[in-house]
Amino acid sequence: MTKQEVLQGALALNESDKKYTVSVEGDKIIIETKYHGTRVRESTFRCVAQLKDDKTYIETTYDFDGYCKQYGVRKKTVSYCLDGSKEVFDSEKVKSVLRNYLDSCGYQRTVNKKLIAFCIAIPVAVILAILIAVIISLASESKFVDTNGPENFALTEITRDDILSKDNNYRSSMVSEKHSGRHTNIIGTRLRDVDYDYISRSFGKIHGVIILQATKISGNTLTLNISSSVEAGNAEIVIIIDGEYYCSVDVNESQTVTLQDVSNKEVIVKLAAEGAKMKIDVTRAY
Repeated sequence: MTKQEVLQGALALNESDKKYTVSVEGDKIIIETKYHGTRVRESTFRCVAQLKDDKTYIETTYDFDGYCKQYGVRKKTVSYCLDGSKEVFDSEKVKSVLRNYLDSCGYQRTVNKKLIAFCIAIPVAVILAILIAVIISLASESKFVDTNGPENFALTEITRDDILSKDNNYRSSMVSEKHSGRHTNIIGTRLRDVDYDYISRSFGKIHGVIILQATKISGNTLTLNISSSVEAGNAEIVIIIDGEYYCSVDVNESQTVTLQDVSNKEVIVKLAAEGAKMKIDVTRAY
């Protein structure tokens, strides 16, 4: 089969009962399918096979939801159905449709060396950037003096206006983080990294204001369980609704806060810390 025959033959993979579509653009065969990565956000998985003249092809996969795009995709993930049920979305099954077809046509998959080099270079650049940032941070960090003593965690330098400002910044070291659960209706990349049902963070030291969690739901009631332990320094945990201060949460203990009438409102949990060594967990239910 000629390359052109292989390209045109791929269109026969389209069948009315399949959950994917196959198209051809130039020397590329594209298979695409949609799934719900969250209950409200539709995601798209796309696999592209670029045919070469030597009976080989390069495979590239994308996963995107309209707000961001990334190379690759988790092999298996939960897909939320419109009727409220769940099913498993397996990207390998989608890719195997193209792979099996091209294998039957005598084509072999090759490695995209440029992509591998790119994937190797990015982590190295990130590590170097982090090291440089840490060095600069340590060099520029001013010495914070805890004037109210080790048993009093009230802030002495950071103000309420500082916390409510959108231009927050902080310095931290020896940080660890865990998160799990689903995304809500948060739009954009600024808050998506903190849009989870459970987030846990610990800091060897943190000074400044940081966003811990963000939520935007269609329901009216949101319950937040916030647990923290402070070993040194000062800290305040604040809940903000649509940019307005709602309340502060007691530190060094566990507290549950139930919020009403929050439908389609942006709820943010922030931490303001002054030279604090601490751990904090935030869990939400809605």
